[in-house]
Amino acid sequence: MMVERVDPTVRYVSVEGAVTRTVPGTDAQLREITERYLAPDKVDGYLDFARAELGEQVAIYLRPERWLSADMGSV
Repeated sequence: MMVERVDPTVRYVSVEGAVTRTVPGTDAQLREITERYLAPDKVDGYLDFARAELGEQVAIYLRPERWLSADMGSV
């Protein structure tokens, strides 16, 4: 898994590890993640789209074993 951002500076973090379980995703998980990244007025519309167009969701759990992070400054 990797997460990055580029504004105001380039930073990233990645994690590797063994998958401990894979389970069907829930509507509560989809809503929680959607609310984290979208403006409140966009949440319900995106949830309708995701349910209709993106198919079955899954949640993947892992045991973190290796982390790598960097702050590249303003390259």
